[in-house]
Amino acid sequence: MKPVLLLQHDSEDPPGFLGELLQEHAIAFEVCDVTRSKQLPTLGDYSAVVALGGAQQAYDEVSYPYFVEEKAWLRELVAREIPYLGLCLGGQLLASALGAEVRQHTQAEIGFFNIPLTEAGRQDPLFEGLPDFERVFHWHMDVFDLPSKGKLLASNTCAPHQAFRYGRHAYGLQYHIEVTPAILASWMRSLEPETPTEIRDHLAAIQRDPGAYFPAYHAHSRQLFRNFLRLSDLA
Repeated sequence: MKPVLLLQHDSEDPPGFLGELLQEHAIAFEVCDVTRSKQLPTLGDYSAVVALGGAQQAYDEVSYPYFVEEKAWLRELVAREIPYLGLCLGGQLLASALGAEVRQHTQAEIGFFNIPLTEAGRQDPLFEGLPDFERVFHWHMDVFDLPSKGKLLASNTCAPHQAFRYGRHAYGLQYHIEVTPAILASWMRSLEPETPTEIRDHLAAIQRDPGAYFPAYHAHSRQLFRNFLRLSDLA
């Protein structure tokens, strides 16, 4: 069985809970630091790809020239129908690679927020066994449009394109499923001074009582990731 490839874009966003789940399923995986790699790995060496988040902007290829190669690599991945799950920046990069606009949003979406599934989302294998309305973790200032021929799977009033599928099984999510309390603590240390008080208060409440948030969130992450492994013929 070929391993799963995890694309890491930021040292502050490691595999986290997903690494734990892969170990639970005894599935081999490799982590590629995109910012340090001279060349992206050969696609044919992997059974599936998961792209993690990062502080970069998917549309800024001047500051992050490695995104040019990564987007071309993603287009090849889609053409070869290799399963892909892009989280936050990973989802934005997939959208951009497929011709959709990614841009700075008028407001940050940081913390736990609800995402209702669309009719297509309720029928998609990625969300099998999950409720129609779920609270998940966000940390993003940018949003993406829906690629042409993409299927919108989840939406909310803050960012209308929360999840999409393109082709057979290339998925882009605007939110995170890998965050742990330790990752959240790390991200909170990097908050900008101008971060609104309501966001700071919400994050502080999560830290004070993680048991009120993380068990349900990780149950969602576990089911969604298990579904992704299943459609990748790995579970």
